[in-house]
Amino acid sequence: MRVMDQMDQKGFTLIELLVGVALASIVSLAAFVIFWSSDKSYKLQEGVGESQQNVRVAMDRLARDIRMAGFGLPDPPFSLTIGGQTLTAPIAFTNSAAAPDTLTVLGIGVTSGTLNQGGNAACNGTSDTAICLDTVANFFTGAAFLPDRRYITVGGPRFIELALAGHDQTNGLLQLGAGNILDRDYVDGTTVYIIQAIQYSINTALAGCSVTNPCLTSNDLTGFRGAGVQVLADNIEDVQFAYGLDGDRNGRIDDSDANGAYTAADFSNAPLDLSSIIAVRANVVARTRNTDPAGQVAFQNPCLEDRSTDAACTGAAVDGFRRRTLTKVINLRNPRQGA
Repeated sequence: MRVMDQMDQKGFTLIELLVGVALASIVSLAAFVIFWSSDKSYKLQEGVGESQQNVRVAMDRLARDIRMAGFGLPDPPFSLTIGGQTLTAPIAFTNSAAAPDTLTVLGIGVTSGTLNQGGNAACNGTSDTAICLDTVANFFTGAAFLPDRRYITVGGPRFIELALAGHDQTNGLLQLGAGNILDRDYVDGTTVYIIQAIQYSINTALAGCSVTNPCLTSNDLTGFRGAGVQVLADNIEDVQFAYGLDGDRNGRIDDSDANGAYTAADFSNAPLDLSSIIAVRANVVARTRNTDPAGQVAFQNPCLEDRSTDAACTGAAVDGFRRRTLTKVINLRNPRQGA
């Protein structure tokens, strides 16, 4: 009986243990593969989702300002100097066939205050050479007048250039520049806007931006959106612009190929007459933060507009980054074209 009890209580054989270990290893390996694949897919989709968000944010910011180009400006010819740059049209640009474009939007407008005569008969009336506001704080830093904010519009359509000196900050009085007078009596409460100039570009040298993390940046030359260059969106690799022109001044984009429908041929990458621009075709390219190993032989920077002379567009620089591209035609609400 004692021998039989010992035989009934024996454990697994070596073969059984080996088989069990092998089965457990197979199950564990399968679970690891599933987890690794799921984690990789999740990170990939997270990166793609981030790039989609970045490209939408970038396009929204661009479109918002481009639509307002020309607001409050006089009809050309004009020449305004803001932030050390001379601007002669609502849209200015630097076009490149081998790098991202840059775009400067003039107009937009920041509310600086409202007219308030306050009993001063020398301002806000017909032929007066001064305006009185409820506040002039936006025009000064301390006691110093900000010359980049001297271009204003009263009520929207009336463009005025302020003088560079002679203002009474305490009483909210601003002197108009030489040759500027008010065309009529303005009622208290009329809004006064300061004309802005915003420059958009791709930056790889700003803090937080690099060749591996290119950023869409803006530079408000009037300083309302912060001093210097500001980051708007990460991992924006390229911006390319083309321009719809109204050379015959009929309010419509010129049909260059006379086919009765607007096509890519009706937009110019580098028009000479900036005052004829009435629409902008904006292209924004966002890429994922990390490469996809599966795309090392397929993914590359798309070739948009006239960008075709560099390796990133000809296909020589396959890099494995997934990309999202957004294109939008943006009409200027306030084109300033002159005669």
